Amino acid sequence: MTRRDVFDLLRAAEGGWWGRLDEVAFLGSLYDLDALPSTDSRHTTARTDIIQHRFNNYDWEDDWVFEDPRFGLLDGPDDVLLAFLSRLVHPEVRPDADEAARRVDELNRLLAADGWALRPRDFMSGRPVYAPFPESAVTRQCRGRNPARAFPSHPGTIPARYG
Repeated sequence: MTRRDVFDLLRAAEGGWWGRLDEVAFLGSLYDLDALPSTDSRHTTARTDIIQHRFNNYDWEDDWVFEDPRFGLLDGPDDVLLAFLSRLVHPEVRPDADEAARRVDELNRLLAADGWALRPRDFMSGRPVYAPFPESAVTRQCRGRNPARAFPSHPGTIPARYG
């Protein structure tokens, strides 16, 4: 369910999922597009497929990648989708830090149901670089507050079972 909800959110969002990059540059940073096969008998690789159908013919919908089995976003491992979403809000893709933060907030509301969240891991030119982190119920409860206050019987500490 969460994946479909994420894709619906991305479809409704202003601007393409590829941000200020083109689709080949965006996907090429995550996948070896020359190693992935073409779905069109006239081409040999995913790269040539994308160029033909997105740039030359423009006969694929903007959301084509969400259900393309070569990229594993719909049915692949969680880390594949999470890497895609992290790239989607990367400063190279979304240079406006406020816009990226809004997208992260929207995505995190959906990802929380499956125990994940995008959180700043690093900074690039003063802008957060987000990465996926497992999100426990306690982390969600404590977010935005002093964690010690969530456990008044243990002032200044979080019980080991939640650490």
